[in-house]
Amino acid sequence: MTGNPSAFAVSASIAEGHAHFRSGRLREAEQSYRHALTLDPGQPEALAFLGMIAGQAGRLRDAIALFERALKRTPRNADIHHNLGETWRHLGENAKALACFERATACNPDHIEAFRCGAEVAIAEAARREAAQRWGDAAHYKQLAAKLLIAAGQRMRDSGDRVGAVEVLRRATELDPNNADAWTQFGETLLNTSPSQAIPVLRRAVKLDPHAGLAHSLLCTALSWLYREDEARTASKIARAAVPAYVETQPILDVFESFPLYAGGDMEQIFAAHKAWGDAQISRQRTPPMAFKNNRDPERRLRIGYVSPDLRVHSVSSFFEPLLRAHRREEFDVICYSGVRLLAEDETTARLKALASLWRAIPPSVDDETFRRQVRSDRIDILIDLAGHTRDSRISGFAVKPAPVTVTWLGYPTTTGLTTVDWRITDALADPEGAEAFHTEQLMRLDDCFLCYAPPAVAPEVARLPVLTKGCITFGSFNNQMKINPGVIAAWSQLLKSVPGAQLIIKSGMLDDDGVAARLRNGFTDEGIDVARVELRPWIAGAREHLASYADIDIALDPFPYNGTTTTCEALWMGVPVVTLIGDRHSGRVGFDLLTRVGLERFAAPDVDGYVRIATALAADRNALVALRAELRERVARSPLCDATRFARVFESALRAAWRQWCESAA
Repeated sequence: MTGNPSAFAVSASIAEGHAHFRSGRLREAEQSYRHALTLDPGQPEALAFLGMIAGQAGRLRDAIALFERALKRTPRNADIHHNLGETWRHLGENAKALACFERATACNPDHIEAFRCGAEVAIAEAARREAAQRWGDAAHYKQLAAKLLIAAGQRMRDSGDRVGAVEVLRRATELDPNNADAWTQFGETLLNTSPSQAIPVLRRAVKLDPHAGLAHSLLCTALSWLYREDEARTASKIARAAVPAYVETQPILDVFESFPLYAGGDMEQIFAAHKAWGDAQISRQRTPPMAFKNNRDPERRLRIGYVSPDLRVHSVSSFFEPLLRAHRREEFDVICYSGVRLLAEDETTARLKALASLWRAIPPSVDDETFRRQVRSDRIDILIDLAGHTRDSRISGFAVKPAPVTVTWLGYPTTTGLTTVDWRITDALADPEGAEAFHTEQLMRLDDCFLCYAPPAVAPEVARLPVLTKGCITFGSFNNQMKINPGVIAAWSQLLKSVPGAQLIIKSGMLDDDGVAARLRNGFTDEGIDVARVELRPWIAGAREHLASYADIDIALDPFPYNGTTTTCEALWMGVPVVTLIGDRHSGRVGFDLLTRVGLERFAAPDVDGYVRIATALAADRNALVALRAELRERVARSPLCDATRFARVFESALRAAWRQWCESAA
């Protein structure tokens, strides 16, 4: 036998103790832990669990002694600090409890319970001091409690508990109503579910702190999402005047300039806004460009880096994962730079980690210069951004080139605005000849579609065509409500008038918000449509449940000029044909691109009248709908859209060509 027999015995005793502890057999658990201590008197895990057993038995002083002994061996164990704090709290020793909770959060900044417990203690102490009429002391503890609740709320939001985060952050604003950060975090948490509720909260934040850049940015976003254009434009001007440095450094999507992407703004203006951002970002850099020492062998094995905050359950991962799986590792070493916040990591993150040669965590707290140093240290040859100007992106880190070849792909439908990004990966259908005029990057047009789709494993079977049961056609769109602009509402209204009795289902993540729902209902009413024909459905938790909703629609309608991507792929996979409009920009040509790859380009229209005609004719042809329902999934599965190996070879060939070009550039 190899190893230390005593260490094995200690581990066995602790494991035995844990089994008893989980089953509630505390006496037996205590015996096992004490046996471990006879072999290793300072064993911290045994001491910590003995402390919990003593605490449950009401022997609080004994518990404290045991936790303190455990911390001598593991002084940075956040859980033990937290348990010690809880014990002091039960003894009424608030000051000592607070100190323990603060140490717990210092050891683990994501320890939500330590933040919450610390806040509860601070609130109790504030109440005690108010009762003693020590108002100044009480105010101090209320402010401390608010600070702790803000931290807890942020982490709850990151972990996906938005409902809990809303309540915690609302409490923070009540405890410290003059705390601009509390109002900002509260508004940010409300934003993705209820922009109407977020607006007054964010207005309060900017009133308390006119230089609060994040609050200004979020306010612009909330107003844009509600199509309150004039107010959003005014808010954007105020933000630029109040905090020009902040606005200049933020991704475009955080401010009003993003709105034309959804509403169909002029491409020249959209490009100008991105270019102005990129130029300002580059000009403010203090780090000079550096020469790269990468081996210039054009045919050697390359180190490819992918940068994204969305390496989790997210639409980006649906298209990135198949490429990651299919990369030829004999030719490419793949490094992932994940901006996913720690508490937001999920099963998709775990799968992607297992597929990467190397995984680097670069959460938003990591600054751009540290990120660039890491990329250089990792000897990356080609660095690929997957997020563009979206939330938590690292695009500003590309303002000084971190790698010899820099690329943007997949997560954003237009230019980055940075001349330091060499290429944007696309294809000839999504970005035809002439699109170069609206890009700072060179366009790397793949021979096939610019992406590859991995159908969800949890997808239910294709359901029976609903018109056969309901007797009337049901159109549907499950896209982000921001994409449903007045022009889309007008076209869909024209379609409903052309198909008597037809219904429309719109499902989106913000339809619980009264303001969002009213905007859509009022839009259809203004077009002369009875709102009883338009059903608004809020977001549905669970991928399988979401996909099952396609059983309720006969024909999917693609919005314009910002088409769906994941939603179109999902609809086709669930047997639902999609009608799209061919636009004048990448975001408005993706639907045409995807339909072409599966042989359904006949459902792509050149104009709004054609869009309505195609959808009307399809609604009248039940035999065609039945046939499509039966064969679409198989058609998609056999198409280039789902051929990950084929896509990876095309993608890799394009990267190799870009690398050869860089190698030749210094020859």
